[in-house]
Amino acid sequence: MKKFIITLIIIVATVATSASQEQERRPLRMAQLSEGAYASLLTCGPGDEFYETFGHSALRVCDTARRIDVVFNYGTYDFETEHFYLKFACGRLDYCVVALPMNEFMFEYECYGRSVVEQRLCLSHEELERLYNNLRRNVQKKNMYYKYDFFRDNCATRVRDMIDTSLIGRRLPKATIPTPKASYRDMIYKYSEVTQLWWRLGVDLLLGARCDITMTDRQYMYIPLEMRHQFDTLLLTDGARPTQASKTILDEQRPDLPRSVSPTICFWLMFAIVAALTFLALRQGWTLRWLDSILFATTFAIALLLLFLWFGSDHWCTKWNMNLLWANPLFIVPLLRLRRGAPRLTLALIAILVVFTVGIPLWPQHINSAVLPIALTLIIRLTHYFKYTKKTIIKPTS
Repeated sequence: MKKFIITLIIIVATVATSASQEQERRPLRMAQLSEGAYASLLTCGPGDEFYETFGHSALRVCDTARRIDVVFNYGTYDFETEHFYLKFACGRLDYCVVALPMNEFMFEYECYGRSVVEQRLCLSHEELERLYNNLRRNVQKKNMYYKYDFFRDNCATRVRDMIDTSLIGRRLPKATIPTPKASYRDMIYKYSEVTQLWWRLGVDLLLGARCDITMTDRQYMYIPLEMRHQFDTLLLTDGARPTQASKTILDEQRPDLPRSVSPTICFWLMFAIVAALTFLALRQGWTLRWLDSILFATTFAIALLLLFLWFGSDHWCTKWNMNLLWANPLFIVPLLRLRRGAPRLTLALIAILVVFTVGIPLWPQHINSAVLPIALTLIIRLTHYFKYTKKTIIKPTS
């Protein structure tokens, strides 16, 4: 019931904001703020869902003299978008920025028990007004939408860039690097919890080698929680600090999530079971075609997904995925020829899997530890498949 109320409030606020923007016909009037006005960076703590693990960033502008207390949120999208899920899968879903009253914004995080930390921006009055007017211009209907990219264009990077462009005669400098030579994937691991191990496996399967390149100092800020720490330590080009000290305005009340079962342990258990069944099959003369059909079909389905994300989507991060070496689309051939066999192709698949397994430490992409037992399981079943199908093909000579 609580989630329903929160969702309803967000939908109503979004619709109301969009409706007011559609009625705008005149050029935007530059707003003037009182001397007591301020802007701040809001960083929300992690939530229970995996996509909430990294927190959330937003910008607040408060001017009590003019009864302004609004939060600009760049992490909104419209569920009513036509072909929503297809666009999301293809990386073509537009996100948008909306302006919400501060109390409505806080209500959502209070209900979910997530913390909110505020860092007041150290801006001149002219910079503050420039930031506010840029934000107001952004929430106009013609400017509010943008193509979301988790790594390069999200709620945190948009907030960072809005702050940077509001500065006059100074800029955000290079950030301090807490983890030298870290990659995008390293930061996902840093800020994801041990309760999200299955999500980590999914991320490692879907994200390609591009996510393992070393980030520049500025790219660290793609994670909201990281950006908050960066703003606590960096200095502007004129030597001034960009924010005041962090202040918690909403304490975290979220209960701890239970630790998830390790997928690596689960797949090593699968490997042991399959190895035992294969040993019995060799002694009893079983073919275990049912087992091969499950394994080969699942592997082929994963291969199709990886190929789609590489060639059929706009996702920058799913290209050059080395997991296609073990989740090989050629598994469709032994799947369709479970009885007749495909000896040459089977040997080729075994060779590819062996090379992949041996080369795991050397590949330019991080391979999840759960993939090793999966690859070994496939090697065992392909070897057995080669043996029992070869017997049906080769006829005894007289």
